[in-house]
Amino acid sequence: MIMVIQILRKYKFIFLNLAKLILTTMKILVDENIPQAKEAFSSLGEVNFVAGRSITNEMLNDVDVLLIRSVTKVTEQLIAGTKIKYIATATAGTDHVDKDCLAKLNIKFDDAAGCNAYSVAEYIITALSKIFVENNLRFKNKNLGVIGCGNVGSKVARFAKAIGFNVLCNDPPLARRDKNFQNYSFEEILNCDIITLHVPLNMNGIDKTHHLFSEIEFSKLKKNVIFINAARGEVVETNSLRNFISTNNNSTILDVWEFEPDFDSEILSNIDIGTTHIAGYSLEGKLNGTKYVYDKLCNFLGVPIGWEPRYPEIANPIIDSGDMDSLEHLLNNVTNQIYPIAEDHKLLFEAVDKTEFERKKHFDLLRKNYRVRREFNNYTIKLNQTNNHFKEQLEKLRFNII
Repeated sequence: MIMVIQILRKYKFIFLNLAKLILTTMKILVDENIPQAKEAFSSLGEVNFVAGRSITNEMLNDVDVLLIRSVTKVTEQLIAGTKIKYIATATAGTDHVDKDCLAKLNIKFDDAAGCNAYSVAEYIITALSKIFVENNLRFKNKNLGVIGCGNVGSKVARFAKAIGFNVLCNDPPLARRDKNFQNYSFEEILNCDIITLHVPLNMNGIDKTHHLFSEIEFSKLKKNVIFINAARGEVVETNSLRNFISTNNNSTILDVWEFEPDFDSEILSNIDIGTTHIAGYSLEGKLNGTKYVYDKLCNFLGVPIGWEPRYPEIANPIIDSGDMDSLEHLLNNVTNQIYPIAEDHKLLFEAVDKTEFERKKHFDLLRKNYRVRREFNNYTIKLNQTNNHFKEQLEKLRFNII
């Protein structure tokens, strides 16, 4: 019995040392914009960092693991002839990855679905608060149509209901899976006061979303509609959108563009808010992406999970609500202190008259050097007698209240 135990201990020692040897020789290529990636992945192998758009097939010749974000298009041409065993994207969206090709090549693929859902939902609430205050509008009894009710859309719907909107959701794939889901028709959504898009990019098939909105769809919208796209730029046809904006009295919020990293200067010049695909760029959203990918890679390698993200302290976590007696003004006041969304619009607008090359470079630099933005649950709102009755609604947005 003692001899058996000694043999097991011997082979356990050999196995652990073999695992360490494999990890130290494993080569991992990482998008340099994945936050805290050095701390997360360095213990798992030899890590090199590159700009996501610059990754080529030649770079991947001796790479075992590729960790990316949405700017890297994973095609058969990119990975042909490499020895890659594992690819993961630290993003919720996966339309930049040819998953059929990876399956054919027996390459394991993981994503970070849901990592930035709260971040995008908070972006929508922040933008709407600004638009509603500037136009002297009220949330209550306005119909808000959500197209795509997955991780993000469902949270947008939940937040919108909490502050008084009538919410109509449209998601045919979800309706087929869940008979209890109340699916409003696309035509009903087109008649809403606000329309916000949260669909994946599907190029074809029964659930095709490529150019989901083009001339026909825009022609059916209300005159004063608020139109939001924080999904994928290709979901909206650019020429139709440009015409819609120039001929209708509407408000438009765009976080995504059909030809990223380029953007349409004429459209940007005529919309309320235009940003650089950063709706999901809260610090929590980005670090969730790193953490999701790290955990899944550890599981793939069969090694213990040992890294956790680091979050800096917030300098001013308590926000005084002031004497705002309407929810619209209160939310605009609070969210502007947390995330002054107009500044992101202004930064993008600096490149509106530049060449295509300069616009693309500007777009990517804004994403790379994006500010630290924290989510609502990190902040405490100090209410007073004038607005204390908004306590429950604000708590549903994940704010702390005193």
